[in-house]
Amino acid sequence: MTNDAYWDELGVAWCAVKPEAEIILPRLKARLRRQSLLITAGLVLGLPLGAAGIALGLYTIAIGWQGGAWFFVTRGTAIILVSGLVLYAWMMLRPVCAGDAGRALPYMLRLAIARLERLLAAARLGLYACIVLAVFGSAGMMLRMAAGKPVQGSILLFYVIIAGCAAGLFFHGRAMRATLVRYKHLQQVLDAA
Repeated sequence: MTNDAYWDELGVAWCAVKPEAEIILPRLKARLRRQSLLITAGLVLGLPLGAAGIALGLYTIAIGWQGGAWFFVTRGTAIILVSGLVLYAWMMLRPVCAGDAGRALPYMLRLAIARLERLLAAARLGLYACIVLAVFGSAGMMLRMAAGKPVQGSILLFYVIIAGCAAGLFFHGRAMRATLVRYKHLQQVLDAA
């Protein structure tokens, strides 16, 4: 027996040298299919949303600059930064979108590891986007109040939504990291076999 934390969860507890591919393959194929669908949907939506966000941000900055409404400038800057992060995540995920889930276990395992690493990086970019929104949103609210205009909407609700998104990204990232460690462990066991 071993004291490795991932031994039983991978279905290899009874076979230390050669894990049974019949147990692992169907689960990994199903996971890769789901990931392919989600990544494809993210890619289809990410490029137009990122490009539209940059255009909207530039338009918002132009309106704020012309009218002297500096809170519009901060809002437009935040929109551009977040859209840039969306486009960067789009570029990172594009190479791992395609993949044949019907190939051998080592190939599928490498693909799953590559996807999880890229998805973790995309989740990190999402956390950066939450920080950008909190900082620039706060600055925009302060500039709006300094201009003598009331803040539209609840400030508390704004921060609760951002904190909720950040918490969701953080906990989902932790789950993906744990899965990544399991897959890397399985890859080591398969390489040693």
